[in-house]
Amino acid sequence: MSTELALGFDDLDVLEEDGIEVFVLNMNESPEVPPYYVDVAGRRFSYSGITFLVRGHSAALPGFVRDHEAAGRLTLMVERNGRYIAYVHDPAAIAEDDDEA
Repeated sequence: MSTELALGFDDLDVLEEDGIEVFVLNMNESPEVPPYYVDVAGRRFSYSGITFLVRGHSAALPGFVRDHEAAGRLTLMVERNGRYIAYVHDPAAIAEDDDEA
């Protein structure tokens, strides 16, 4: 099992719903388990522990995306087995990691 997957924005789809746009990586056909980290063009997204139903996520998914965008974080969803698995990129966390080094 890989803990990290690297790809580019061209490998992603975009979900537009209820005034939000979020990148989606479709892993429905992949035999691999979704990784803990997804690196997209140098931005490291971490598994958030949150999932949403692909059908029936209502206002929860757009609210999740809006809340993170308002806090300066980017979101990414990985689609797998009827669920969206939420990943978050926090630029402030990257800066804190750099300061500690």
